Amino acid sequence: MILTPGQLYFINEQDTQTGMRSSYYKIGIVRDADGRDSKIRLLEHQTGNPRKLVIVETLSMPAVEAVETTLHYLFARNRVMGEWMSFTSTELAQAISKAKDLATEIKSNLEDFARAEELKSIPSNGVLREPSDLAEKLHTEAIKFKEIISRCDDVIDRYKQYLYQAIERGVDIGNKAELQAKSGSKKFDEKLFMQNYPDLAEKYSVMSLSIKGSFRLKPSKNLDFGNSVIDLDRVELISDFKGRLSGADHSLETGFYLHDKHLAVLETKKFAEWKSDIVLAKLKVLTDQAEGIEGICSWKREEKQSISLDKKKLQVNHPDEYKSCIVQGADTEALIVKPRIAEVR
Repeated sequence: MILTPGQLYFINEQDTQTGMRSSYYKIGIVRDADGRDSKIRLLEHQTGNPRKLVIVETLSMPAVEAVETTLHYLFARNRVMGEWMSFTSTELAQAISKAKDLATEIKSNLEDFARAEELKSIPSNGVLREPSDLAEKLHTEAIKFKEIISRCDDVIDRYKQYLYQAIERGVDIGNKAELQAKSGSKKFDEKLFMQNYPDLAEKYSVMSLSIKGSFRLKPSKNLDFGNSVIDLDRVELISDFKGRLSGADHSLETGFYLHDKHLAVLETKKFAEWKSDIVLAKLKVLTDQAEGIEGICSWKREEKQSISLDKKKLQVNHPDEYKSCIVQGADTEALIVKPRIAEVR
């Protein structure tokens, strides 16, 4: 999790003639490192907007980007466009309250996140620790959150297949998703350069050392998923959505219903990811410099030596050779499902 501190703000619109407030609220951020605050951002947003913008709430916190992204997904069914949401007064109060809760949760776990990030660059010592009661408890939670996220990903993929079927049948899905064609990116092919220009490759090779190693949870046998780490109604939502997708028609009514359920699944997934990040950070801190915790996790970190090309110097000193090894990636097409309410077209 990126721990960059900053301000999270809620901005509302006010009609300059009637003084009436709209139901639209923008949830945005200003990073402390940017040297600006929410008032400056307000002025920037005000440009080109005929309605007066008013700051409703400003909250300072660490990991401001993570909190903002999480809020956008937790209230996905209120999103109308970009960072703009449609809230009733009750929903606004709930969103602000949730933002405060997330900020408090981050602050209370900040040391764990910082230490977990620090441990990524420290080689493990080869020791396998004995599991503590806390480690076993966290492991159970982590496995359950992982399963919830996996179930969400499964039904999200199934929803995409439903939308692909709609496209094949000529159904307009523009209010829910769109196909985006992306040109293949151009990139410098190091292997090709080393093959074509071995002498230059040797001259401009740079050796570097880094710590490599992935944190992995050990599988759990006979885990009771009946005792869920999230509300049972959210578990049932995932199952119900999966069932509804099976053989669903492509009528307008069904399409709107399924898209609303899709947004609810996105909310559930983001909640599970947030909680999972906290649990995994705590497990990493418990692991510390060990290679893992028996039956719980493994985290073997080793110093690895790698050789790469100094591309900046190479491009300056040998532009033609460098240019000859720039390759064009393949064009792709992706279905982008809109993480907001489907508007009537």
